[in-house]
Amino acid sequence: MKWNWYTRPEESVHIDQRYEEAYTYWLDQLTTAKVTKIIVGDRYLYGSLTLDYEQLEREPQKVGHYFVGPDFLWTIGFDDLFCEVVKAKHYETPLEAFYELLAERMDYYFHGIDEYEERLMIAQREMSGQVPPEFMNEIFGLRSEIERWSDTVVPYRELLQAGREAFLDMDLNELKPYRLATYRVERLLGSIEHYQDDVIAMTDLAATLSNFRGNEIMKALTVFTALTTPVVAFGAIWGMNFKEMPELDWPLGYVFAWAMILLFTVIIQVWLKRKNWIGSLLQFPTQVNTKQAIKRQKNKTSNKSSV
Repeated sequence: MKWNWYTRPEESVHIDQRYEEAYTYWLDQLTTAKVTKIIVGDRYLYGSLTLDYEQLEREPQKVGHYFVGPDFLWTIGFDDLFCEVVKAKHYETPLEAFYELLAERMDYYFHGIDEYEERLMIAQREMSGQVPPEFMNEIFGLRSEIERWSDTVVPYRELLQAGREAFLDMDLNELKPYRLATYRVERLLGSIEHYQDDVIAMTDLAATLSNFRGNEIMKALTVFTALTTPVVAFGAIWGMNFKEMPELDWPLGYVFAWAMILLFTVIIQVWLKRKNWIGSLLQFPTQVNTKQAIKRQKNKTSNKSSV
């Protein structure tokens, strides 16, 4: 089957009447489309595709435009290197060439995914030691990047589905480039979903550790404040400038003051300990109750057996 591959919009090329309206609309989108767009028709599909995930947060973004029909293929903005590699394979249909081009593009993405994996593993190892204050920023950066990866690769899966919708009379699974593109999309999205779960787990763990550490600090400050209350209280009382204070003339007034301060400090400490407010925060009363219930159940069983 003879077909043509164009890499720039050529108005002199004869366009079949059933594609004329779609082609005109596609030409208007070439200068305005900045995001992925997929439009499906009867035996054709066209739109725009964001190519580089690294440039998703920059302007201008690198966008490739495509128009695939039964006997022609337009690709504008795609790298010439990828196009030349695909052209050298001399596919019989433009649809095969288009999906081979997508497969080549996705193969390039695996290098970026591998680099991301290395940085993710380094971040996971850092969590086993003393976590620096800027570590949360690093985790949020990794999470934002993996989301950009997902936004980049998901449209490729949509293009695979759109091809089935546009070319209903063809079994696309018989096309080797289509199967190759499908396998690479599944592999990419599988890795992305796995790394998304890892980053979410790291975020939750870091947040939990941060909250736990904050609770420990607040608990320490609260206990310290409670234990120093007698010093502050008695210091305020005996620091008053009244003329008549009986303790001023006591021979053992200084010793009495220290005794009162230490006594009330010990009383407060014993009270906090009995309330279990000094020990670990991770104290689950239900576990104690469960043990007590099991013990009572065993006693009941032994009593019944003796009877």
